[in-house]
Amino acid sequence: MSKIIIKWLILGWMLTGGLLVNQAQAASGMPEARMTATVIEFSVRGELHEQAGAIIADLMMSALANTGRFTLKDRLALSAAAKIAKEQELGSTGLLDPKTAAELGRRYGVDAIVTGGVNKLGDLITVTARLIDTKTASLLRSGQIQGRDIDTIQIKVNELAAMITTPPEPPKTYRLMVRTQPAEASVRLLNSPIPYQPGVRLPPGSYEVEVGQSGYMASRRTVKIDDHDIAMNVELEKTKHGLTIRAEPADATIRLLGIPGTYEPGIQLAPGNYEIEVAREGYTPRKLPVRMADSDLTVPVKLEKQPLPPPPEQYRLTVQADPAQAATRLLNVKTPYQPGMQLPPGEYTVEVSEDGYEPVKVTVKIVRSDIIIPVKLTKLPEPEKPAVYRLTVRPNPSDAQIRILNIKPRYEPGIELAPGSYTVEVSRSGYETQVLTARVGNADVTLPVALIKEPEPVQPASYRLTVRTEPADAQIRLLGIRARYRPGIELAPGSYTVEVSRPGYETQVLTARIASADVTLPVALVKEPEPIQPALYQLTVRTDPSRARVRLVNSSFTYRPGVRLPPGTYTVEVSRSSYETKQVPVRISDRDVTESIILERIATVAPPSPISIPAPAPAPLPAPAPPSRANAWQIGSLQIDSSITGVDRDEVQRVLSRYVGQTITRDSLLNAAMQAYRTTGITLSFVVRNSASGSAILYAQAGRRLRRTYESSIPLVTRSQIERSGFGVSVE
Repeated sequence: MSKIIIKWLILGWMLTGGLLVNQAQAASGMPEARMTATVIEFSVRGELHEQAGAIIADLMMSALANTGRFTLKDRLALSAAAKIAKEQELGSTGLLDPKTAAELGRRYGVDAIVTGGVNKLGDLITVTARLIDTKTASLLRSGQIQGRDIDTIQIKVNELAAMITTPPEPPKTYRLMVRTQPAEASVRLLNSPIPYQPGVRLPPGSYEVEVGQSGYMASRRTVKIDDHDIAMNVELEKTKHGLTIRAEPADATIRLLGIPGTYEPGIQLAPGNYEIEVAREGYTPRKLPVRMADSDLTVPVKLEKQPLPPPPEQYRLTVQADPAQAATRLLNVKTPYQPGMQLPPGEYTVEVSEDGYEPVKVTVKIVRSDIIIPVKLTKLPEPEKPAVYRLTVRPNPSDAQIRILNIKPRYEPGIELAPGSYTVEVSRSGYETQVLTARVGNADVTLPVALIKEPEPVQPASYRLTVRTEPADAQIRLLGIRARYRPGIELAPGSYTVEVSRPGYETQVLTARIASADVTLPVALVKEPEPIQPALYQLTVRTDPSRARVRLVNSSFTYRPGVRLPPGTYTVEVSRSSYETKQVPVRISDRDVTESIILERIATVAPPSPISIPAPAPAPLPAPAPPSRANAWQIGSLQIDSSITGVDRDEVQRVLSRYVGQTITRDSLLNAAMQAYRTTGITLSFVVRNSASGSAILYAQAGRRLRRTYESSIPLVTRSQIERSGFGVSVE
């Protein structure tokens, strides 16, 4: 808890200093049309320091200044707002209502007020903010950010400011074109106040389109506009009228000839000529034309009865079967046969059949007289009965189960079987099952079967498997078995597939073989490689003299003006006849780099100024004298890279000049880089060049530049963030 409070206090102190600078700079160049606003101290709830609300309010003022939308006044303390706010509203949510904010705006002369709160629940910190128009007492926008530590909240404050200040984008519209047939039909949008006209622009959504025209049936369709223009074709059908046929008799069948579909009373038809047919059994059918115009039509139709045909002549048919109980059928007549039944003249097929006899089919022709036809059936020969013999199986043990596999009947002792081969299965629990072939020839068969006991199962030995992972919190799974892994799990001898995984590491799958002892399997996971940044930046070297030769010493790239290189540190060598060759380290991080290098003539070698230009690379010297202790350097002089200019160069010179004549370490340089970053926004990296005299030259260069104008703010960072943002120390 004490660490969190200290972080909040440091954050507020650092921001207060930066805020005064930003306000002074903003006052000189802010447009007159900006809205006047202020930020009220945020309320604090949960396990947070009491100054957390004031610090977050200062962060918000800095973020709002960066947007360029407001003229900011001094932050208001929460106690000033509490004199006007309603007690119950501050006590419940900690946020001001719009009416109270309007009163604050009138008293303090601001157009808008930003109010909010800082809450901590568990390990999660939540910051909410609202932008209120004091003139209309209306809530313009609100936003919320969350984080688990101070650094995360500080980084996200700019996002929260954007949430409450960025106006919403106007909705997109798309064209709607309705092509009608007939072309003069009218078009309406039923669920939209926008009147339709060809190519009307509408926002995305669903619309009901109605197309109508006199003499045609109106059409309604739903059209959905998503993200593109819509064109639709609507063809209207002519108005239809009902057609009703009143037939006599009423159950007559009515058909519309020449068109698909079935007639129904009142059927809807378009204007035109049609033909109908009315028919009924026993009546003369009629066909008549019908013309549909502009109204419903009813047509009466009366059918005339047909004269009854004379009844056909019929004659008797009698079949005399032998044996008399045989069944008789007429195959080509639906009426069942009866002795002496009457039939019209024609040919008939008579079938006579009886069990145990061969069936007979006879063709009978009736002309002009009764017919009597005798039919005698022939008996079928009696089938010979096959010889059968008994099969008896005597198992040991006697209560074994017996089955005959290749026949359906169930085995019983002494079962009667026809001669042949039979597959007999004898089984009992605890014994080996036997399958034998029993051959039945011309006598009874007795088959003795003695089963063999199964050997007692041997209980397999089990051994312990332990997987030791690095990192220790990696997840371990045993693939291919149901058992879940736990340290020292007991497993039978065999091969097991072990999977070890953890986020950020490459998953490993290994085989662990357990034989006759416990097994301990060490597994060290390999971290996944960092993704390669595809960005390339331009490097331009400006030399004096201008026609000097430039090359990249430690790179496979060939230098040319504006060569595109991936981020990294490169050694640039500049040389020309009659001049001393110079090697300068250049670091490319997240932007294009232009490096100026001045060569010095050999005849007049003079050390360059430590402020104006970087020193040339030293000529080869004897091995440097060892420092007073490991990783510590006695600084004799200071040089600053020429890319750091103006007030930034003066500030870096001020911070680093106190190290000249002192013994420093990497930690000392990290502290200096932190101090320089707070005032310039530049992350420094250092090169320590040892000399034969025992002292060293400290060379400072810009590893990363956060901002390019003095109106932008500098977010607070930690030592670890500085180290990840370009800080480094190399020794030459």
